[in-house]
Amino acid sequence: MTTLILCVDRDDDLGRKAGVKGPIIGRKNNLDAAVALALADPEDSDANAIFAAVSLYDRMKKEGKDIEVATLTGHENVGIKSDEIIAKQLDKVIRKVKPKNVIFVSDGSEDEYILPLVTSRVPIAHMRKVIVRQSKNIESTYYILMRALKDKKMVKKILVPVALIFLAYAFSSILVATIKYFFPGWNLMGPGTMALTVITLTLGLYFLDRAYSIRRRTAHFVNRIKISMAQAKITIISDTLAFLLLIVGLDLAYNDALAGSDIIIQLIIFLHTFIVWFVFAVLIREGGKTFDIWVHKGTYTKSFWIALLSTVSTGIIIYSTLDYLLVLLNAKSEASLIPITIMVASGIVLAIMAALLQRQLKEEGLIEEPEEERNEMEELDEVV
Repeated sequence: MTTLILCVDRDDDLGRKAGVKGPIIGRKNNLDAAVALALADPEDSDANAIFAAVSLYDRMKKEGKDIEVATLTGHENVGIKSDEIIAKQLDKVIRKVKPKNVIFVSDGSEDEYILPLVTSRVPIAHMRKVIVRQSKNIESTYYILMRALKDKKMVKKILVPVALIFLAYAFSSILVATIKYFFPGWNLMGPGTMALTVITLTLGLYFLDRAYSIRRRTAHFVNRIKISMAQAKITIISDTLAFLLLIVGLDLAYNDALAGSDIIIQLIIFLHTFIVWFVFAVLIREGGKTFDIWVHKGTYTKSFWIALLSTVSTGIIIYSTLDYLLVLLNAKSEASLIPITIMVASGIVLAIMAALLQRQLKEEGLIEEPEEERNEMEELDEVV
């Protein structure tokens, strides 16, 4: 009683590409058909399945078993038409070979759909799937991915965004369900819309953090505050005061801008008021840094005078320029340009003095980062 090794080409690649008609019975005929298909399309997996069937035939033949190999072909219109053709070819093979059972060799594609058709005629003793490594690049990519997934750093980069998506969706769904349960009268967006919103927000924050190291910068800032407080530095007070001055300046500038007749004038008035508070905030911050250096080291950095002159000169020039624009736009009652001209000249003189002082200090080698600040930065980087 013969065992039949059976291959099926359900979409008839053999006929369309190599011009070989089924059924194909016998080792030589199958080998020739596989070679013809491989030459016509080296990437076709059906050729590899036939080669695997012939290889299995040779191995079982050496063991002295009664064996035969055959390949069935269907039609390019996969479905009823192709299966009818395969059924007719299978009946023809069975009549000729009279097998007691079948070893079904498949390339793992659509060929397995015809298994009920085969089992209705002859028992299947064994199935073998042929997984084809058609490209070294594909194989290399697989091993690269496997190695990457073993790397904890790489896994974090790949899985963190996916985890954020799942967590954002779950959190949004639970949040919407909870709110609707306790406050059924509230008109909320649907869970899907809420989830999509939270997902985009979460991923946006994550990508910004990856691009600009927001978490590292925040940790750096927090640790700097801790060190400043531990060392009783005045900078934490001066920085806080400078921040409060900026808030006050924004509020006053906004209230003053409301008096403008149009958006352009309002914007100019806003900047005109805010620039004064901004200059004061910068001066207080720089003054606090200089005071800290003087308290802890007994000296002060001469670069403070450069920062002082540069900040004041820039503020005066910007303030006087905005003042001049308000006069031109008839948004200011005082039409005299003499005070404005004096202010611009004063700002330019201060800027020149700052540049000359900076040049002198550079020549003397006095402009450098204070050693205390360098040590502090190194300590903070280690902490982060």
